[in-house]
Amino acid sequence: MLIAALLTSLALTSGHAIEYDLPCFFADKEAEGSLEHVQHCARATNDSVEFRPAVLARMDFSVDGLSPATANGSWHWVRPDGRAVAVVTFDNGADDFEEGLTRGPWAGGMAYYDKQLNRVLATPYDWVDRFEGGLAAVCKGCRIERTRDGEHSYVTGGEWGAIDREGRLSLPMRPDAMSLRAEMEAARGAPSGAPRPQDQP
Repeated sequence: MLIAALLTSLALTSGHAIEYDLPCFFADKEAEGSLEHVQHCARATNDSVEFRPAVLARMDFSVDGLSPATANGSWHWVRPDGRAVAVVTFDNGADDFEEGLTRGPWAGGMAYYDKQLNRVLATPYDWVDRFEGGLAAVCKGCRIERTRDGEHSYVTGGEWGAIDREGRLSLPMRPDAMSLRAEMEAARGAPSGAPRPQDQP
C-alpha cells in the first residue's frame, strides 16, 4: 500500500509539475473515488483553474460527466475536457446540483451553472440559495460567518428576496430572512396560476 501511494505520488509529480503551482484534492478513480492530495496539481487561470493533464486523467468522473476537486481555496466541478468552475462548498464538498443547477461565485456576484458547467444565470447578489420549486432566496449586503468551532458557516445580515429561474425578483427584498422563508413556502405551495402572497391585497 505504501509503495503504491509512493508510485502514485511520483507519477503525479513528474512532467511539467512546476508549471502547476497549486495543490489540490481530487476524486481519484484509481483509489475508487477517494480524495487524493497532489502538491503540484493545478494553476490559476483568468476565471478558474486548470488541472494538470496527469491529474485530469486520474479523476473519477460520475455518470453526469463531472468530478469534484478542490484547488485555489475553492471546490470545483470539473469536466473530462478540463473545464472547471468554482462552486459553493456544501457539506464539506462541491455544491450539489438542485433542479439541475449548482452555485458559484463570479466577478459580479453569484451565478448558477448547469451540468455542462455553462453559466446559465448570473446574479448581482452576494449569496444565492438553491432553487426549490422554481424559487431561490438571495441576499445583498449579507456576509458568511463561521460557527465558533469552525465546522460550519452560515449567511447573516443584509436584505433578502427571492428570484425565479430567469433571475427576476419574485419576492421583494427585506431585512427579515425568516418572513421571506415563510412567504417562499406559501408561494411554492400555491397551485399554478394562483396569486402569490405578494400579489394578494
